[in-house]
Amino acid sequence: MTTLKRLCITLVALAVLNGCAGHDFEATSTRPGKFRLYNCDQLNKRGVALLQRERELDELMLKAKSGPGGEAASAIAYQNEYNVTKGDLREVELTGTERRCDLKFRTISERAVR
Repeated sequence: MTTLKRLCITLVALAVLNGCAGHDFEATSTRPGKFRLYNCDQLNKRGVALLQRERELDELMLKAKSGPGGEAASAIAYQNEYNVTKGDLREVELTGTERRCDLKFRTISERAVR
């Protein structure tokens, strides 16, 4: 078997594994209580940065998926960081809710969907 054929099989296998994963990776990609020592202002600032990074990664993943072999490339290059970022966002929101912070880094429509 040629090296190119092996590489293609490996990339397809990674894409299938990434697509078939049935559980919530964001929930397992962050430490509970990671932002426990943050105050409301710090949670807001961290939320802004995380939301911006999530959007950047989302755009990069969409762009990567549009090309040949894009699913595998996206999975290899961006998926892990995307999962960690989403998990951190969830943890910031949970911590903010527990502290009754007025987190303003999401728009009103985004807050309604969450």
